[in-house]
Amino acid sequence: MNRKSKISDYRNALIIFVAASIAITCFVPRSNNFNHRFVQGLPWMHDDLFAPFDFPVYKSAAALSDERKQTAERSLQYFALDSMPAIRLLNSFADGDSLLKPPAALLRCLKAVVGRGILDETLHSEMKDKTIAVIRGNVYEEIPVAELFTPSSAHEYFRNFLLGNRDNIPQVFADKLNRFSAPNLVFDERLTAKIQRQNLDAILPTEGMVSRGTKIVARGERIDHDTFLLLASLKREYGKNTVEGSFPIRLAGCFLFVVMCMSCIFAFLKVFRRTMLTETKCLTFTLSLLTLFVILALQIIGIREELVYAVPLTIVPIYISSFFYSRPAIYVHFFMIFIIGGFVSNGYEFIIVNSLAGVTAVIGFKKSYERGHLFLTGFLIFVVYLAGYTALQLFNDGNPEGFSPFIVLMLLVNSLLVIILYQFTFLFERLFGFVSISRLVELSDTNRKLLRDLTETAPGTAQHALQVANIAEAVIREIGGGDPLLVRTGALYHDIGKMKNPGFFIENQPSKISPHEKISAEESAGIIIEHVTYGVELARRCHLPAAIVDFIRTHHGKSKVHYFYAKHISEFPDDSDAISKFTYPGPNPATKETVAVMMADTCEAASRSLPHPDEHSLSELVDRLIERQYSEGLYNDSNITLREIGIAKRVIKSKLKNMYHARIAYPAEIKN
Repeated sequence: MNRKSKISDYRNALIIFVAASIAITCFVPRSNNFNHRFVQGLPWMHDDLFAPFDFPVYKSAAALSDERKQTAERSLQYFALDSMPAIRLLNSFADGDSLLKPPAALLRCLKAVVGRGILDETLHSEMKDKTIAVIRGNVYEEIPVAELFTPSSAHEYFRNFLLGNRDNIPQVFADKLNRFSAPNLVFDERLTAKIQRQNLDAILPTEGMVSRGTKIVARGERIDHDTFLLLASLKREYGKNTVEGSFPIRLAGCFLFVVMCMSCIFAFLKVFRRTMLTETKCLTFTLSLLTLFVILALQIIGIREELVYAVPLTIVPIYISSFFYSRPAIYVHFFMIFIIGGFVSNGYEFIIVNSLAGVTAVIGFKKSYERGHLFLTGFLIFVVYLAGYTALQLFNDGNPEGFSPFIVLMLLVNSLLVIILYQFTFLFERLFGFVSISRLVELSDTNRKLLRDLTETAPGTAQHALQVANIAEAVIREIGGGDPLLVRTGALYHDIGKMKNPGFFIENQPSKISPHEKISAEESAGIIIEHVTYGVELARRCHLPAAIVDFIRTHHGKSKVHYFYAKHISEFPDDSDAISKFTYPGPNPATKETVAVMMADTCEAASRSLPHPDEHSLSELVDRLIERQYSEGLYNDSNITLREIGIAKRVIKSKLKNMYHARIAYPAEIKN
């Protein structure tokens, strides 16, 4: 029966875990990933590798860049030959009504110069060692620039021609011949760019093929430049060549892997944070965050793998630690990045960098309620990301050439998104009823109405609650594993139920006359026990978070009202139902925080009844009360250890001793 009850307690948790596993598996990329790491110059650390399919060998980025550069340098520049200025000059030779006909020798001279092409002096000087394409109509001719005329060389050519043909050339032609020396080659920028673009597009990114079954590299073999190109080409083609029928098998493997990671999270929570498993709302929020960010990362990996570094994964442990606990937050973060890392080519690098950043985020954001700390922590996350990424690049590759500025930019975007997304904490508080660090700071303000009402209605109880808060906070700081601010806030509210009948509690009784003397022990126990149930009711009516209500419900657990129980038994020894009448409704505390408040509450209240509180009597009182609670099984539902209980007793004794320390009695003033 007990076993069935335990299975029933975890039924909802199991359903949520299975649903999260299925959701993640449904978004697994269909393409394969090449998950072998390789570095040029280092040995191949895996088994012998054979080509699983035919694939092309891609040129390296440097080789491709050099080839494009050489192609761009070899590309011709196109110049159009403009003959219209020469035709207009020939027409200008008209003399009156008759048109002089140029001599044949002159026409040959003009054709030799103008037909060849005249290039601007500056361009000719810059391009004298190059070849250009000269366009004549629809035909172009490749001509070395050195063979083209410049205005000065054309002028010289015409002068020499006239010196040799002075008697055969009419003066009218000789006077105007130098006008033909103007540049007539015009650079065609559009055509040049078009041809150059075509030449660059014609460059093939590959150089050869590797056939299926070809051995690429053997285990232990040093990876040289050629082998590195083969491995890089195989990695590039791996996702495009999924073996037909292999996806269902991969999907089953992915589901098994995800289930194993989820099982580890389940086991951790069951052992160390059982309340996170039994509270459906808490578990749903945690696994929804994990599932959402895993799916987001998987989809981004399918677009471009480097973009996954921009996904703010550290916000997940930040949210969890803000609302719950730090250890589960880090544990969930680790397995979240394990799942994502299985789909990233450089999986171990991704896991290490994000692990370092996740731990930094959880530690840093624990004090995010302090002014400016939010931005400082965001900056620290970026620094850790950058330092981890740089260190791994230098460690693995041995040189900074593999350092990617794009990934650094993605890490910066990641850190900024963390700061932005943290602002949604307030929204989650309202939607799920959680309590964050900032909310705890607000609730612990003694000027809040509920705490002011407690001070006015039951001043003794308010002082008691403050002392319990100080003691319990000191205990949880000493033993660790809890949230001191949560403990302090819960302790301030744990006795608000005493506002209903404040006079029935000893700390609020101004005289030694107790109202319990006028009623039966059973009635007295009912009033005492009611402060828990009424406190829970009042807390919910005032919209206090569930985490604070837990302190009210559990600060007495399922213990008995011992004084009135003993009194009742002495009067009615045969009452078989006495135990149920004098037992608090519980439940017992389930966390170290609530246990610390239970210990502090019991010991502080009992210490008020000591006639002469000294170190010995206080020590004996603390030992007796805590040992009785332990023997009654009030700590069984929590994960507190015997060592931590011993530490708690030592801290409580020290605090009570300071509260009741001996004061010096000053003598009366001597009158002169």
